[in-house]
Amino acid sequence: MRQPYYSLESLEPDNSVGYLLKRCGILMHQVAERRFESLPITFSQWVVLVHLARQEHISATQLSAHLGHDMGALTRVVDELERLGFARRERSRRDRRAVEIAITAAGRREATNAKRVVVELLNRLVEPFTPREIDVLLGLLQRLHGHLQEAATPKGAAQSAPTLAELDRPRRARRKSAHGGAT
Repeated sequence: MRQPYYSLESLEPDNSVGYLLKRCGILMHQVAERRFESLPITFSQWVVLVHLARQEHISATQLSAHLGHDMGALTRVVDELERLGFARRERSRRDRRAVEIAITAAGRREATNAKRVVVELLNRLVEPFTPREIDVLLGLLQRLHGHLQEAATPKGAAQSAPTLAELDRPRRARRKSAHGGAT
């Protein structure tokens, strides 16, 4: 068995994979939001539009789980996208009781137009690295993502991974939720 990398004595924020990834994500989001200030949408709205562009229709619950937004935050983002004419809520074709979110043609155009800002930002962020280093970094992040996806999905389950908000809930609340109780 391989020796564990971390120990109680060695774990510090500046060498923690989890902490560094979280901080990078927070900083990336902050920088991207500033870059989007001159656009009609925010970076958060763009992320939702990009996901909607990849799916025909999606439930708010599925979208929330995939993006890691709580339902309240997601509702506000979708409300604003709907007000701008970039997204719409509609009855599910599979289950008329359910409501799904879809991107509009205008939303698809806006997502494509705003993509240039993200491309410019990402190129700026990877400037200090060689193309080989970028490839290695992406490969490692993709492997870590796959490993986390496996760890987050219960054995034998074909469900989506829980959101970070769900994982952060107290253990007792997660147990109730897993057994059909209210959280």
